[in-house]
Amino acid sequence: MPNMSSPDVGADTASQPTYGDFSRREVLFEVEATERSVGNMSTHLTTRDTGERIRTAAVLLFARQGYAATSVRDLAKAVNMTNAGIYHHVSSKEALLADLMRVAQQGLIDATERMLAPYARPADRLALLIGSLTAIHARNPMTTRVMDGELRSLTPGSAARDEIITLRDTYEDHWRRSLADGVAEGTFRLADRRLTRLALMSMCTGTSEWYRPDGDSTLEQVCAEFVTIGLAAVRAPADAAVPTADFSQLPDFPWEPPDVRNDPRPDEARR
Repeated sequence: MPNMSSPDVGADTASQPTYGDFSRREVLFEVEATERSVGNMSTHLTTRDTGERIRTAAVLLFARQGYAATSVRDLAKAVNMTNAGIYHHVSSKEALLADLMRVAQQGLIDATERMLAPYARPADRLALLIGSLTAIHARNPMTTRVMDGELRSLTPGSAARDEIITLRDTYEDHWRRSLADGVAEGTFRLADRRLTRLALMSMCTGTSEWYRPDGDSTLEQVCAEFVTIGLAAVRAPADAAVPTADFSQLPDFPWEPPDVRNDPRPDEARR
């Protein structure tokens, strides 16, 4: 999410964006960081139930090194279990991925619909969409990286993949309707709704890659600035007061690794 090839009329296709090419140095850094994170995970995981331990390890490994590069053996090692022990809790690695993506997508949809329900103005809805998507990605960087980037790993034509596509499209429809309604009532002026949606959503989801709580800006400040940028992009009236996303209504995923947000990244200088 966002789906880079989808039109704004009808269902999106299943293609997904990538986060761009990484240099060999950055790839090696990510692998080393993954090994350190998995190596330091044991103390935290031993205090949690087994299913949640497996999901925490899976989110970290899938986000850091990719689903395809993660084996069941890797998962078992991360939680000090055997391969057979993993299969006692999940039917397959792909089923585990689908479950993580399903819960994350549904949590995003539920939170979005709760926040949008009291508001009819397109500018209000767009502001809430921007603020909530930004915050969810900043607060749950590993889970959202998996949610956004691993649809390609689900078997084409499978029921699980079709379900995730439907959930994704359901969420993105809120963006389509907000932009379309704003254009229809004359409060938004833009040449291409699809490109505008993709640009704004990419701005929001990017926080899973660069935001850190101890950085120069608070999450509230980042969200407020992104809302300002988004409303300017659609040429909404500059003096319109808009609501702020209520972080307490956003989902918190219990398996999100708690320490990963402070891990160093190869592009540290940009923080």
